[in-house]
Amino acid sequence: MKKQCVIFTIIIISINLLFAIPPQKFAELGDVKLFNGETLEDCRMGYRILGEANEDASNYVVYPTWHGGTSEHVFGLINKYNFVDTSAYCIILVDALGNGVSSSPSNSPTQAGPAFPEVRVIDMARCIKGVLDHLKIKHVHAFVGGSMGSMQGFEFICEYPNFVDKTILYVSSPRNSTYDIIRRHAALNIIDMARKYNIPQEEYMTSLRLTQNLNGKSPEYFYREIPHTQAQDHIAKFVTYTPGIYPADNFYCQTKALYYHDISWRDDYDMEKTAKRIKTDLFVIVNKQDHTVSPWESLKLAKMIKAKTLVLDNNRGHLGIGYEMEKVRKAMDRFLKK
Repeated sequence: MKKQCVIFTIIIISINLLFAIPPQKFAELGDVKLFNGETLEDCRMGYRILGEANEDASNYVVYPTWHGGTSEHVFGLINKYNFVDTSAYCIILVDALGNGVSSSPSNSPTQAGPAFPEVRVIDMARCIKGVLDHLKIKHVHAFVGGSMGSMQGFEFICEYPNFVDKTILYVSSPRNSTYDIIRRHAALNIIDMARKYNIPQEEYMTSLRLTQNLNGKSPEYFYREIPHTQAQDHIAKFVTYTPGIYPADNFYCQTKALYYHDISWRDDYDMEKTAKRIKTDLFVIVNKQDHTVSPWESLKLAKMIKAKTLVLDNNRGHLGIGYEMEKVRKAMDRFLKK
């Protein structure tokens, strides 16, 4: 009996070790010159490494964070759904600028709060390259990213066209649609006005978080899944706001980066010219009913370069990947391993 207990304990410990979150690490990049000419002082990039590199270092996968997300959140997705096969790949989870782990308005020792310089998505992508340089990684098998992570991916494969073999970008866009620009402008304007009149973030972030939630799924979802008699109960979930490591200044920083997102900046905003820069084997996954990141620009670019696509059409909107997780996961796995 004692022997069986020992064996059981060893099994439990092994399982816990297998699925334990990898430690948070940092790459110190020093002062970084940003797209707009400003300098980000003492840039610090967070990352985690999940899985093991093989002998010829040919199994690296880069996976940056989404808007408001951290490498811990990405690990949770991978761990729960085996979203990327950790037995086959060494995955570098990278915390994006402004997320409260990497250099952000909330943690900068010299440029805190509104004094934090304006960051663009291309700056995020270049800092990902900085992390890879720090790790002495010269080439990666794949780049995987969702939402803002996918936008970093689009910038990365244009900026470093021969660095990545395969790229999977889901709920993605190479640039904003008119709808995206207007919606993000409204969010930024709310924070600008709140700053002007010294309104506490606990007040205005309640409404911003609620509109973020509303845009995360389609109108049909709310009609079918939440009876109108329960609308006030749903609203009540957003009344309490705890900033944590992602306060309003961080939200503003990353949203501003998304507001200007357009990979064709490098070709006088001619997307056909920019498309020719893309050398990686690209797989684009979108949901037609996405109200957070419009899918149409991704599909248009995919058509230009004859990229593989998977088009979902479910009322979970921006979160529609989770609704069809098994279908998406299998398609991603086939693409990465072919």
